[in-house]
Amino acid sequence: MISIDPSTISTQERYKIATGSVIPRPIALVSTMSKDGKSNLAPFSFFTIAAYSPLVLVFFPLNYKTGTELKDTTKNILETKECVIHIATEELAEKINQTSGLYPFGENEFDIADLTPVPSHSVKPFRVKECPIHFECKLYTSLEIGEGVGGSKAIFAEVVKAHFNQNLIHDYKISAEKLAPITRLAGMQWAKLGELFELQRPEV
Repeated sequence: MISIDPSTISTQERYKIATGSVIPRPIALVSTMSKDGKSNLAPFSFFTIAAYSPLVLVFFPLNYKTGTELKDTTKNILETKECVIHIATEELAEKINQTSGLYPFGENEFDIADLTPVPSHSVKPFRVKECPIHFECKLYTSLEIGEGVGGSKAIFAEVVKAHFNQNLIHDYKISAEKLAPITRLAGMQWAKLGELFELQRPEV
C-alpha cells in the first residue's frame, strides 16, 4: 500500500488523488444571475446534501487561475444570495459539458449550450427547462476553505421551491432509473448510474 502525506505533494497531485478516489460525484448545474441581470450557468461536481431540515444543498466552486479570482457563479451568489440548482442527466451530458468552459464574465451559457431559460417562482435566476429537477435556492451561508488555487468557497443553498418532472416522482420518492443522472469521475471521465441493488440496514 502506498502512503501519501497530502501536504508534501503538489496542488495538481492532490486534485488527482481526490477526484480519482471520491467517485462517483453527482453534478449540480447551477444557474445564477448577476446584480445587473446577466445569466450564468455552470456545472459543479463537488456537490451534495448538507441537511434536510431545512433542506440545504452544498457545492464547492474551486479557486482557479490566481486563486483569488471568483468564478462567475460564486460572485453572483454572494452578491444576489440566489441560485437554481439542477440535477445533471444523461440526456443533457453534452450540453452540460458545454457550460463548463471558462467563458468571459457576462457570457450567457444558456445560449452557448442551447438550453432554454424559464422563469423561477421564488428567485430571479432562470431555471433550465430541459432539466428534470430544479431547486430554487437562497444562500444559507458560505464558508471559505483554504487559500489560493485548490481552495474553495463552500456555498450552502437553502431550497425554497423544488420542481420535478411528473414522471419522476411518486409519494415524494424519485425514480433513479427515470432520472438517469450522470456523475463525474477523474480527468475527462463521466459515468452513468449503472446497476442498482438494495441492502437492508441491520436490525440492532
